[in-house]
Amino acid sequence: MECANSLSNADMPPPIKRKRTNPSMTDLEGDTLMGEHLAPPLISEVTAIQDVPKWQETTEASFNGIVAIRFTQPIAFDTDPAWTMVATGFIVDAQRGIILTNRHVVGGGPFVGEAVMHDHEVVEVQTIYRDPIHDFGFLRFDPSKIKYMKLVEIPLAPEHARVGIDVRIIGNDAGEKLSILAGSISRIDRNVPSYGYMTYNDLNSFYLQSASFLSGGSSGSPVIDIEGRAVGLQAGGRTHEATNYFFPLDRVKRALELIQKGYPVLRGSIQTRFIYNAFDVAQKLGLPEEIEAMVRRMRPNDIGMLVVATVLPEGPGAKAGLEEGDILLKINSDVVTHFVALEDILDSNIGESVSVTVIRGGETIEANVTVQDMHALTPSRLVTFGGCVVHDLSYQLAYSYTLPLRGAFMTSTGKFMPFYDDSDGVIVDSIDDKPVNNLDDFIAVLRTIPDHEPLPIVTYSISDVHTKRGEVVRFSHQWNTIRMYTRNDDTGLWDCEKIDMCPRPVNISPVNVRFPTLSDPRAGKASELAKTIVTVFCVLPVPIEGISKEYLSDYGFIADVTRGLVVVSRRTIPLNICDLYIVLAGSLMVPAKLRFLHPTHNFAIIQYDPKRVGDNNVYQATLSSRLPKQGDAAHMVTFNSLGNPMCLNTVVSDMAEILIAARFPPRWRCINTETVHFESKLAADFRFGLVGDENGHVQTIWMPFMRSHKVTAAAGLPTRAILPVLEALQKDQTPSMRLLNIEVKPVSLTNARACGLSLSRLDEIQQANPDRCVLFRVEGVELLSKAHEVLRPLDIIISINGKLMQRIDDLDQQYTNKSLELVILRDKQERTVVVETTEYDGGIRKLVFWCGAVFQAPYTALLLQSSKVPSGVYCSNVATGSPAQQYELAPTYWITSVNGINTPDLDSFERAVRTCPDNTYVRVKTISYDSEPSVLSIRTCYHYWPTSTLSKDSVYESNWHSSEDD
Repeated sequence: MECANSLSNADMPPPIKRKRTNPSMTDLEGDTLMGEHLAPPLISEVTAIQDVPKWQETTEASFNGIVAIRFTQPIAFDTDPAWTMVATGFIVDAQRGIILTNRHVVGGGPFVGEAVMHDHEVVEVQTIYRDPIHDFGFLRFDPSKIKYMKLVEIPLAPEHARVGIDVRIIGNDAGEKLSILAGSISRIDRNVPSYGYMTYNDLNSFYLQSASFLSGGSSGSPVIDIEGRAVGLQAGGRTHEATNYFFPLDRVKRALELIQKGYPVLRGSIQTRFIYNAFDVAQKLGLPEEIEAMVRRMRPNDIGMLVVATVLPEGPGAKAGLEEGDILLKINSDVVTHFVALEDILDSNIGESVSVTVIRGGETIEANVTVQDMHALTPSRLVTFGGCVVHDLSYQLAYSYTLPLRGAFMTSTGKFMPFYDDSDGVIVDSIDDKPVNNLDDFIAVLRTIPDHEPLPIVTYSISDVHTKRGEVVRFSHQWNTIRMYTRNDDTGLWDCEKIDMCPRPVNISPVNVRFPTLSDPRAGKASELAKTIVTVFCVLPVPIEGISKEYLSDYGFIADVTRGLVVVSRRTIPLNICDLYIVLAGSLMVPAKLRFLHPTHNFAIIQYDPKRVGDNNVYQATLSSRLPKQGDAAHMVTFNSLGNPMCLNTVVSDMAEILIAARFPPRWRCINTETVHFESKLAADFRFGLVGDENGHVQTIWMPFMRSHKVTAAAGLPTRAILPVLEALQKDQTPSMRLLNIEVKPVSLTNARACGLSLSRLDEIQQANPDRCVLFRVEGVELLSKAHEVLRPLDIIISINGKLMQRIDDLDQQYTNKSLELVILRDKQERTVVVETTEYDGGIRKLVFWCGAVFQAPYTALLLQSSKVPSGVYCSNVATGSPAQQYELAPTYWITSVNGINTPDLDSFERAVRTCPDNTYVRVKTISYDSEPSVLSIRTCYHYWPTSTLSKDSVYESNWHSSEDD
């Protein structure tokens, strides 16, 4: 289905919003059963030529009544993701400021939009009505805000939609200008088009069809006849077949008249979907000849009857005994063969029982069916927390998958279930062994769960109702403000309230665990290392610094059982803002806190509360300070694919620098690190292992190194690199570390000679280290650092503090020295320079959230890869459906000023944006990563995208403080 053009980035859906995934689906429901209506009658060329001036006059007269709609759906809801789009609408009541457009434009959930008039005046619009099932809705604007153009009202004339008439579809081409598409109506009794699953689909209506090409952003365009009357509403089409689908305006006109009178638009339902089948198809379903003859006499222009296509389980139709394949004959005493007549009766009998007469296999059957309020069946509330969106199962989804209209539906699982990768969404069956039949049940159970406590949840994918999935989740309230949104059609907004759902954690009694035993005699004393290996889970609350994953897990090991210190790779914990959990012996999960994140080496140290774990069978690894050497025997203790411990006996084959290429957007990677490699090819099959010597002391940690957000490679990290940090933590001290802020890579002596290395230096280097004839070249220098004032890329480092730099770990002197004296080779000359080091700050200190974007100070990976720093404010992430995305602010942009106020750092940026009123345009000056300047106008929407900060603060238990808690 063609809709609005997308203004989103690569993470958003493509511009074609409604694209049929199964072209034959509608054909099975009678799409090709009315072939005599497919071709319009021929129109003479003379008549067409004579109509050109009239058409020009008609189209020009309608321009001031057609608007471009720029809108976002800020929260994923029902079948609609959060996204930013453009579409079309047209004015149907100029006095009241009512615009008609598609339901798939206004959406079922929150909507924020503006209308751009023909003269480019812009007004805010709010949703005042969205039909529960049909593809139309109304927006409202303030007519007094239009000062320079006379508004034009396009009249609705559904009675003039006839086969063969020429029409014009006047809409927006990418939301920038009007496009006029010519066509002829070829059908007026087409069944509703099917656009596939997990997307909006109409039901219980005829559609008009035309042979014409579709343009992007034309959804919601008026289909006008030569007199300037709207005879249809552009709804969708097939671009590869030049076919357009128009929604008929009978029900639209009724709804508009009721709204104009101030009456509610009543909509009745028996939870049954009908399709229109031709008489020859109905005969195969058992339509008696005498009844067909009666219907043909009563409706001489009809060629078919309505047939039951879907009966929702547990609905009124199912309870009354209606079945798929039943041919509808009468409701009460009226013969019903058209959708308009069907809906007229249902809309007029809400809460009442109607008598439905159907033909089933040639027999006439009567049933009494209770008519329900369709608006009451449509979800009007949602709950959001941690990227998760939950609401009652919708009418749309129930029909798409033939499900009972009950249950809490997760349209996005977010960080509540980050491991659950199901783009179709899931239905919650139970939480904590309590059944969940609706959103209220979901909230009631969630209120009782303490922070970080295990929560069993049973769900099933909406696309696979046969397979239930049980998981245990933990929810951290510190990152996730829980909000309830309730639709308010008076304001067009969804009213928001915070839900207090954070009981205090319960007292925990220690739990004894039993690690599996490694009985392989070849492991020797290293066999006990299996009892130190644990699983670490990391949940990232904010995707920033080029990290797109929200959920990471891998093995780590206990380095201090008394203090609960665990060592794990930085591939598992890439950022210092996270939730952490540790699983011991595969049987006990406990929360943990980050204690140290190494800036260059691939490890982090986290800590759990030892009081949660019993005393038995939990061990700690003893780390060796000895650097492995080529030829050393090694016992790698790891786990196989079945989760059982095993030992791999091998030999150290080499020590080499790990080289990980820079990625875009810049993200953390291990640099300046020497790694251990083993002779056995089997080592590469394992992501983690502890490599012990004959005494069972760990010399090397075999762990995953992050090459990109999807690709990892395993290598060995010598434990000698970990010991200084671990020893400080064991003394209850905060590890202190200083950095030179450079990245180095090896350079051969041949290349160094070409760069001016003297023969005397060459001889000195070869004699000092005959096993490794290599030097190291500066690959990058962090901007804003002290080293950037002294060192340059391509400088070759010869010595540090008077000693030749023979190995890359000679650079570890930086961690404890305030300055280093380096002898470097630059421009074929040796130079002696003194470089000051800077204190490592531990990572992210503050984040600012504004208009759906996340801003932070420049970080190490960014400073290493950039050639300049235009500002101290960097856009690290942009949420889909946010104002930032709508107005084309992108990740990797620098912010230099806000409304003319310079923003050199995060604090000044925060002060500037907090002075910007709601629903106003803010002028933001940006510079892209490639140094391209631009000025963006971003309209604030604090109702859905409030301004807030997240700051590191040791006063709080989580070490982080959110301004939303103030």
